[in-house]
Amino acid sequence: MRVMHFDEAEGSLKAEARNLEDLWYLSMIITPGAKVAGRSFRRFATAAEGERAKSGEKKPIHAVISAEQVEFSESANRLRVTGKIISGEPAEFVQAGAYHTLDVEVGSVITVSKQMTAFDREMVDEARKSAKAIKAAILALDDRKATFSVITNSGIKHKMEIESGASKRDLKGFDEAKKGFFFELYTLLSQSECEALIVAGPGFAKDDFAKYVKERDGKLFSKIRIEHASTAERNAASELLKRGAISRIMESQKMQEEFDVLEALKKSVARDDGYSVYGPKEVEKAVESGAVSELLVLDEVARKDAKAQKMIRTVRSSGGKIVIFNSQDDAGAEFRNFGIAARLRYKTNY
Repeated sequence: MRVMHFDEAEGSLKAEARNLEDLWYLSMIITPGAKVAGRSFRRFATAAEGERAKSGEKKPIHAVISAEQVEFSESANRLRVTGKIISGEPAEFVQAGAYHTLDVEVGSVITVSKQMTAFDREMVDEARKSAKAIKAAILALDDRKATFSVITNSGIKHKMEIESGASKRDLKGFDEAKKGFFFELYTLLSQSECEALIVAGPGFAKDDFAKYVKERDGKLFSKIRIEHASTAERNAASELLKRGAISRIMESQKMQEEFDVLEALKKSVARDDGYSVYGPKEVEKAVESGAVSELLVLDEVARKDAKAQKMIRTVRSSGGKIVIFNSQDDAGAEFRNFGIAARLRYKTNY
């Protein structure tokens, strides 16, 4: 995200969305009651006062609305913010008090005015970093099928499944079906914009496919890492992340960080070593004592809980690290059982 202006004290953010992840970050920041300004289109109101024209030419406008509904649709590649119009230009095309929807898309520039929280500050910081973050695609395959997933800062995105169609019972058609399967996968990877490509699976299919790519496209082959996975299903991506198999190329990726931190927390809790606490009361005590080195918070908790936001500010000001889990990805879904937790610099007595 290109952050053009951000002032936490005055409660203002002006930013340009450069990809789908940026739209997700904005959906986290824009809450009901926030004032959102941006360019849009609206039909010229010629109907009775208070009604929006149902037909007629759409006119370009600049509108400021008070957000009531915020919907992020990845399939539609846009963020929809709906609410009542506060003001806008040109005045003859905009009616204060009428409802309007701002469609925020990649390339859109919007301004958000609201009481910024510690959570919002973390989202802005992560969005700034995401511009430089590495994205990775994972192709998990065996002889029967392949699943294609993309790892971004907003989580694992499972894109598609492709059936092989090759059967070893059909000796004559097997080789041709396999070549067709590999060509379809090769085309998929060649069209990917990801900087890192991971080809994984339980058997030899991944190696055969990598050899196929090498013979066709040496440049594409140079972007591929081959890894073992126990399955060709969609959870192969989570498996690779959990065991850190792709950490070398995902050092700046939030997803890898989430899984690594979660695994460390779970091991510490299982050992009962005294270096981890979880639950609002226990974490709050640890924060107040200055013992927290890492504060782990689910995004839903960070957005809605004022005490959690206060803890974020306190830990941040003391030099501690903040990790906010995305409730929509696999790591976040697992972390939901904790809600809020902390890794400690030293053991505490409570």
